[in-house]
Amino acid sequence: MKQSNFISLKEYIPLGKPSASNFELKTEKIELNSTNNVMVKNEWISVDPYMRARMTEKKNYKEPFEINRPMEGAAIGRVIQSNSINFSENDIVTSNYGWRDNFVCNDKNIEKINNNDIPLQKFLGPLGMTGHTAYIGLFKIAQIKKNQTILVSSAGGSVGSTVCQIAKILGCKVIASAGSDEKVAWLKNKLNVDHAFNYKKVDNLVLYLKELSPEGYDLYFDNVGGDFLEAAIFRMKNFGKIIICGRISQMNETKPSSGIKNMAHVLVKRLTIRGFLIFDHLEDIENFRNDMTQWVINKKIISKETVVEGLQNAPQAFIDLLDGKNIGKMLVKI
Repeated sequence: MKQSNFISLKEYIPLGKPSASNFELKTEKIELNSTNNVMVKNEWISVDPYMRARMTEKKNYKEPFEINRPMEGAAIGRVIQSNSINFSENDIVTSNYGWRDNFVCNDKNIEKINNNDIPLQKFLGPLGMTGHTAYIGLFKIAQIKKNQTILVSSAGGSVGSTVCQIAKILGCKVIASAGSDEKVAWLKNKLNVDHAFNYKKVDNLVLYLKELSPEGYDLYFDNVGGDFLEAAIFRMKNFGKIIICGRISQMNETKPSSGIKNMAHVLVKRLTIRGFLIFDHLEDIENFRNDMTQWVINKKIISKETVVEGLQNAPQAFIDLLDGKNIGKMLVKI
């Protein structure tokens, strides 16, 4: 029998930003049994914006977190006990049993990783769900074409930065928006986007987007929603595509946000606006893994992590993520 420490949600948070008082570090005993035949010690866990939607009692695209029980999320760990013929001690695995240090599960609920000397945390970033999101969003949903002009919001985050780099691999012109000068510098100097800017320093976003690309944009990869989406609609080319991947600017609102006021432009420009969830495309993964592995090995895709140490600090890492304090992927090292 072993001890498992985990983070639980104490109460649902229907409106506003979560605080550390909404979470609790708890402990329980775990052991192998006939159903749960593998025990894993987590080494890295991911915190992601989508988790905010699971902190309300209202059902979203995934079930709400269970109060006073371990929260869930992507994690990388190492097998420490096994009664399974498929897993041995020290096997590296990925799972959805994040927000805890140790766990037991059935071997069908974990997947072995052959990391080929790639750092393990990359399997929660470009080689994990965020990289998969960028890949599916561009290739399957947007059907990106070479040499297009692409606008990316929240480009300093894990999904946005990967979108920027895939687009550059395809020879696209990439305009990237971020929320700090440090992120802008990283996008310019390390990811080599064509232009990056701090949206907080822009007085008139519509005019600024016009200045950066007078001919307009073929594709807008939207991670924020809100006013930025409305500004982008004004500057889209005819028959342009807008991919709705996130709405981080609206997640913690305390009152309903107003709707898009310039829908006439969607009609006149014959725009396509489409939302997607990566959870609908989990089976569509082989091409992503093959392409992304080669890009990472060949350093065509690079990534940066903001690392918080200690399971007890996972709630603050999540809150900092919502506040945009991360560059690249926000991770917790156990």
